Amino acid sequence: MKPQRITFGRMHPNAGYTAQYRREIRKLIKAMREDTRKEILALYEDGKTQDAKLKKKEKTLVETMAVLRKRWYKIFEQNARKMSRWLAEKVMKRTRKDIMKQLKDIGLAIQPNYSDTEKVMINGIVQNGVDLIKTIPQDYLREVQTIVNEAVVRGGDRHTIWENIKDKFDHPLVNQRAGESEADAIKRAERRAELIAGDQVQKATQEFALNNAQAYGATKGEWIHVPGEKTSRITHIHFDGEVFDLNKGLYDDDVGEYVLPGQLIYCRCTFQAIFPGTE
Repeated sequence: MKPQRITFGRMHPNAGYTAQYRREIRKLIKAMREDTRKEILALYEDGKTQDAKLKKKEKTLVETMAVLRKRWYKIFEQNARKMSRWLAEKVMKRTRKDIMKQLKDIGLAIQPNYSDTEKVMINGIVQNGVDLIKTIPQDYLREVQTIVNEAVVRGGDRHTIWENIKDKFDHPLVNQRAGESEADAIKRAERRAELIAGDQVQKATQEFALNNAQAYGATKGEWIHVPGEKTSRITHIHFDGEVFDLNKGLYDDDVGEYVLPGQLIYCRCTFQAIFPGTE
């Protein structure tokens, strides 16, 4: 008779970690926005510069943007590295503790056999966080330069340029789409911070859950589809309940490769490990 399947190890992202990560991203965006506004408006502040110096000031704009990029790319990268390492270490400790408790609650007091992969995992989570977060200043400062350049091209004296740009930096990612209110632009930018935070916490949670499951000897897992807020990948809906190799995952036709829960961007899926011998 086939033994009853015993599952363990299902982990959900910690809402507190997500909130903290999101707050740190927002703080960075706010500081960059205020600094950029101050630096750019100083070039065109009403009444401070004569129109005859416009050509010279256009060159100064290029120089100022170069300084801002150098400054904020570095600040975002340094902070992203620190934030992502904090997150990875927090998730690692939480996952170990929670999975051990899950097994204890079902009467399985066994010792895990951890491999030496956790350091590599932490470094991967950190790099992924850096790569994602550093796109924020790149996009922001590109939008800023576009707005100021367009104001200069439209012409007019320095007062006109100043009037055209003075209120353009008050929302996080600057660009206000056609027909979009400033409030909507702010919400869209804040949503980006929220998505980045949620994605990073989810990825770290599922990676460490899988590593812990393997440390307890599991080789198989059962996919659990978790719908996205507005949409779900069709392939992942079909994955729900399927058993997969923890070293391999399931083949996703949409991306043409094998994937694991939480691996693809904004994937909220999770899994539960199947205890060895009860597969």
